[in-house]
Amino acid sequence: MGLQNWFSKVLMSTWFREITVIDAENLPDDRGAIIVSWHPGGHFDNMLTRGLLPGNQVKFDGIINSEEELEKIASRVAIGDNVVIFPEGESHDSPKSKRIQDSAARIALRANELSKGNKPVIIPVGIHYSRKNIFRERVALTVERPFEIQGSLEEISELISGEINRASLSKDDWKDRELIWKAGSIIRAERVRHNPEISEFKNYGDGVLAARRVRAAWEWMSINDEETCIALEKRTKTHMNNLHEFNLQPHHVDRRPQSVTNKGFAKSIFLFLFAWSFMLGFVTLSAVIGSIPPFLFVVLLDRTVGKKINPLKRGTLKLYTAIVVYPIWWGISAWIFTWAIISSSSPFSSYGEYSTIIQILLDLPVSLVFPIMIWWMPTAGKLQMKLYSRGKSSWRRMRLWVKWRDPSFDWDELSKIQKQLAADLVKIGDGLILPGDVDWKDPLPGKDDFTAVSVRNK
Repeated sequence: MGLQNWFSKVLMSTWFREITVIDAENLPDDRGAIIVSWHPGGHFDNMLTRGLLPGNQVKFDGIINSEEELEKIASRVAIGDNVVIFPEGESHDSPKSKRIQDSAARIALRANELSKGNKPVIIPVGIHYSRKNIFRERVALTVERPFEIQGSLEEISELISGEINRASLSKDDWKDRELIWKAGSIIRAERVRHNPEISEFKNYGDGVLAARRVRAAWEWMSINDEETCIALEKRTKTHMNNLHEFNLQPHHVDRRPQSVTNKGFAKSIFLFLFAWSFMLGFVTLSAVIGSIPPFLFVVLLDRTVGKKINPLKRGTLKLYTAIVVYPIWWGISAWIFTWAIISSSSPFSSYGEYSTIIQILLDLPVSLVFPIMIWWMPTAGKLQMKLYSRGKSSWRRMRLWVKWRDPSFDWDELSKIQKQLAADLVKIGDGLILPGDVDWKDPLPGKDDFTAVSVRNK
């Protein structure tokens, strides 16, 4: 599993521009664990959970075919290994987890019976994609608190279902889920305005925690103060729709006074040109050739062969196809690049004077070029991603500079509305004990966050 985990990390770093694992310390190192997760992104969930989470993991395709297989997996968990399970059985596009199957509960119960030392635990994991259908976006894994294996098969399955709903920030409708994240961004913008040193989220995981806090407060208010909840929801939707018309985000509104400067615009231009001057060349060419063809092959195989097999085995097919296809393709493409650079008959050999990287490779012994190119193929993908991210953010700032100087927008009114809305949202949040607060106490296993929300004593 060590080699598989290493390869998964390398591969994931070429697919996502940011990967965050939150509270990985919740995974115990003195006992086994049944890691359960919802399944929102069919192409990546297996690699993320099996490649980024620590510990020895038992190979399991999601289907218990026999009592012998159950005994084998449970015995491994009983002695301290982990097993990753997607109890829903198939990936989906729903904002809420589906009805789960009992495979996780069966393994948990049997592992608990076989354990002679520290009893294994069940650990829910939430997988959160910024935009899962967009290549090279962001993803965060939240490793939730473990809970003990107690009760019947049905009772444990019910607990797992509730924990997966909580970990995945489930909502019945994608619009409601999106609104929660947007409300969190408004609150964040207000806190940064009053406390500039907070600056941006350190990573995407901070945004996940903010959304969890908003969701808990929102659900609690819908029960305890429905009238206020409805009014706030309406105001939030109206304001976010207004921002959407201008292609803005909440933090753009408050940053306008500091950002409408010629110096800031010049800096954005420099960073944009810097990023793209490196991208438009050997880096991007290597990244595209090294990443896109094998990715498309995995997708094609999944859509042709994968859809004909059991949904529980579909994720495993994609995982191991990638493990086989990517190294083979990197080897082939590295050999092609080596020939293209070194061979005097190659048309690329004459471009050394236009590319620093190619010129460096031309000056190296032939025996070193191929190993370097093997290393370069996945590395180029990661480097291109970082440059792309920097170029994209610089381009966004350049466009915003133009908008901020447009006199047709009533920025003062827009800012006034947002400040009042944000102040109201912050006031509500500060008056409640929410996830992430030092005095927050997690709800009972299987219960949602809003059941543990309480009013803060003044």
